[in-house]
Amino acid sequence: CIYAFDQCSRMCSQRASGSGIFDGNAIVSCLQNLSEELTRPESCSAEIDKGCELVFNKSCEGLASHVRDRGDSARLRAVSECATVLSSTIDDVIREVTYLSNSPGPNLEESLIDDVLALEAMMFDEFLESIRRNMSLYCKLGPMVSREIEDDEFLAEKHQSENHFPSHLSACLLAIVRCRAQVERTLGEKTIRKCQSPSTYQFLAMSIAADSVVDGICYEISQQMPRMRGIQADQYLNELQFLINTLHRYLSDQVLHAVEGCKERLLSKTGGGVQGQGPDGLGAIERLERLGRIYVMCLGE
Repeated sequence: CIYAFDQCSRMCSQRASGSGIFDGNAIVSCLQNLSEELTRPESCSAEIDKGCELVFNKSCEGLASHVRDRGDSARLRAVSECATVLSSTIDDVIREVTYLSNSPGPNLEESLIDDVLALEAMMFDEFLESIRRNMSLYCKLGPMVSREIEDDEFLAEKHQSENHFPSHLSACLLAIVRCRAQVERTLGEKTIRKCQSPSTYQFLAMSIAADSVVDGICYEISQQMPRMRGIQADQYLNELQFLINTLHRYLSDQVLHAVEGCKERLLSKTGGGVQGQGPDGLGAIERLERLGRIYVMCLGE
């Protein structure tokens, strides 16, 4: 019995560290083989429980080793493996242990879940931290409207009507779309994170990405606020509101509160006036929604 679990733990550890796969089938197969070989398995119940814990522990260590020198994609694959183990493999193992020894130890299932949750939390938290770090790189604001254009009302309206979708908004939103695609490709759209049920991995990653982008934009605006003039403040106010409209479902209350403070400071720069008008009689925000409609379709409700 002990030898069988030792062999299984070595094999699972090697596969996890080499290929990044948590081999739940090998554990179940080991238990099934023992049920055929042991004549009195109920007398080995303690050893069976310890053997299962050993295999899970070595598999988790192997996955952690596999990810150590790799990037975000490997972390997400490890999270996906953990999610599969939490949703089905542990149930399969407990079922086989129950069949083998009549009743598993009272703490076996909890112990297995704790091992996998610890690894999953480490991998997913590192991925989320990478999102925060990377999103800040896309939050640099574009150039402000020049003084000459601002002083000429006709040139200001012409400049605004001829503008393309702001490049910094495009970079931010494209980064969020890529983040969503990466998580969806690895974990699926509806995979629920066990420790934060009913939230899905995709929603949690999107929330961090959206919060990081909006928080970064607010920080950049605050840095430029001292030298900002009315039309520039109006421009950023419209862009900020467009971001909120597009990403609202993912934003935390804390970030929404910070945004309100930023908007109030921008309004004070504009003198509290009406926001700018876009082409064809559309408001500035509607103009942004038209120019950035692909992002609105991808990220909006």
